[in-house]
Amino acid sequence: MSRGRAWGWVAALRSGATTPWLDWPADGSGEGVALDAELPGAQQLALLRRLNLYAAAQGRAVPAATADRVLAAGVSGRGRSELALVGVDDGPDRFGPRPVDPEALTDDELLRVASALIADDIAVTAALPETEPTLVEKVRAVRRPWVRSFVIVGMPWRADAVRTELTAQGHRPGGRRPTAYLLADDLETVLVQAWTARCFDQGGASWRGFVRANAGAGSLPPRADLARMARSASYKYGAQRVRVVLDDRLLATELGVSRLGGPPRLGAHAIDLVRRVGEPLGLLVPSSDRPRLLRATLGERLDGLGGATPTLPPRWDGWLSTQAERTRHELAAARYPVLGDLDRLLPRPLGHDPVVPVDAEVLTLALGLLLDPVTTTARTPAKEEA
Repeated sequence: MSRGRAWGWVAALRSGATTPWLDWPADGSGEGVALDAELPGAQQLALLRRLNLYAAAQGRAVPAATADRVLAAGVSGRGRSELALVGVDDGPDRFGPRPVDPEALTDDELLRVASALIADDIAVTAALPETEPTLVEKVRAVRRPWVRSFVIVGMPWRADAVRTELTAQGHRPGGRRPTAYLLADDLETVLVQAWTARCFDQGGASWRGFVRANAGAGSLPPRADLARMARSASYKYGAQRVRVVLDDRLLATELGVSRLGGPPRLGAHAIDLVRRVGEPLGLLVPSSDRPRLLRATLGERLDGLGGATPTLPPRWDGWLSTQAERTRHELAAARYPVLGDLDRLLPRPLGHDPVVPVDAEVLTLALGLLLDPVTTTARTPAKEEA
């Protein structure tokens, strides 16, 4: 198969074609001229074909500039670098990885390219000027002397959102000798939020890997160890000023606010996309900026998307129950006041079909972000119904 045939396919993909490589005409009618010194890699070509299919299903076309970005993209993460097309210069003297049929590539391979492109878009937003707070926001941010002194601790992913919402309602955390409210929930939910916070902060292990590592060690990760968080709060603020919160309505009433608010609702596939994008983004921006940028872009854009939240596979039922009972016992033994019922810490029955990220679903979300980048606000993906 000639390089001219390959360049013909590249040109067709750039114009919106969706024909697979092996189905591209080999009789000379599909020949084209070289558009660059080197052919794009098989991953980039496969991703562009999938993006064309995604756009066509919505009655849209991939802009030429977007197609060119995909064709010129790098490959994030460890493992194989760019792969050559099968049938093009794959003689016996060729060095390096064997050429491949783009259709044979896994969704994970395509996500490595897509994640790098999305990370590039997010890095661009780092240079945008931050919106100046309004006068009302400035007034609300000033702590009022008549508001009780309090701080919000506990599950980091949720606690950050609750602090922000309370501040927006004129109840800025802080003050002298504050009461520390420890946000808690059933242990499976706490674990999911711990993994979510990690994905935004540093990326790292997949959901299965995260659970397997901690269950294998027989302990909870620091961001999910509620008893440890309570001890830390008691050392800092005094044990008599720590409250365990298992009922949001009771805390809202105690603080005198209408609602507590919460973080974006991200499904398993959405959280996994954040995890994947965070890795290449860490090479483009300071590590201290990465969580903020991911929250302001993917956190906002993916709110309500990505399916159901992750759940633990049934094989970890015993470990989860043991850790939940231990947490409940330690918090009860410490005699912290509780807003709600400590029994809520105990896990709900685990389903036989666990919810885990699926590469194909993660890739679909990524394709949406390539077609409508986070740097634009012209179109926003429709949110799934709850």
